[in-house]
Amino acid sequence: MTAAQLLAALTRAGCRPTIDGPDVVFAADPPGELARPLAVLLTGVRALLMGQRWHGIDPRTGHACGPRPAGGCGPLAFGALDPAAKLPRTVGLCASRPPAKSGTDCRPARRTSSPNSSTRRRDGFS
Repeated sequence: MTAAQLLAALTRAGCRPTIDGPDVVFAADPPGELARPLAVLLTGVRALLMGQRWHGIDPRTGHACGPRPAGGCGPLAFGALDPAAKLPRTVGLCASRPPAKSGTDCRPARRTSSPNSSTRRRDGFS
């Protein structure tokens, strides 16, 4: 599943993800079958919602590992990931920059647990 497919699936399921400060907020709890992809692709969903670049980091080198377009500009510049494509195998961390928060949200690309506190329901319950 890609980040774009996940965002579409969350929207179809009535979760309607939005951004509230540093959090991705859901109108309803995501279905159980989307928990694992959400844990891995949350930073990609955030990047899509905010219209920002989404980055993948190769843990062996510490460098961005997305494609490098010939022009070196646009949404996929500097090794940014394409949210409509599957993660390259070399990606060990996925990263995006949350609003109103310094730093970058980095998450393991091969994660099996559920999302942490950077997600919450719109009614304030986690």
